[in-house]
Amino acid sequence: MNGIPETKICESCGREIEYRKKWARDWENVKFCSDECRRNKNRHDYRPAIMQLLRERQRGKTICPSEVLSAPEKTDTVMMEHVRRSARLLAAEDLIEITQKGKAVDPLNFRGPIRLRLK
Repeated sequence: MNGIPETKICESCGREIEYRKKWARDWENVKFCSDECRRNKNRHDYRPAIMQLLRERQRGKTICPSEVLSAPEKTDTVMMEHVRRSARLLAAEDLIEITQKGKAVDPLNFRGPIRLRLK
């Protein structure tokens, strides 16, 4: 470990948790990157729906995250962020890739439209 703690992935949003000195005594129990994530705890978990849609597609084909949502939810940016959170968690589990223009992107640092595909 060389004095530098390992990085962790937030169990709610799938983003990397940055180590904070105040967590030194309890680092092994830290699961969420923020109070908001702790409160939400991925209330809307779309991981099963994403995996089902991807398994229904031909190998190597992608889905748009909006395909997971119902028609009225597709324009709701909050619901779309929940799908993106679920996608980041699946990418952290090494089950899917998040892509842009056909190329895999870093699940922690992407912006803009994305597509999802099975690994």
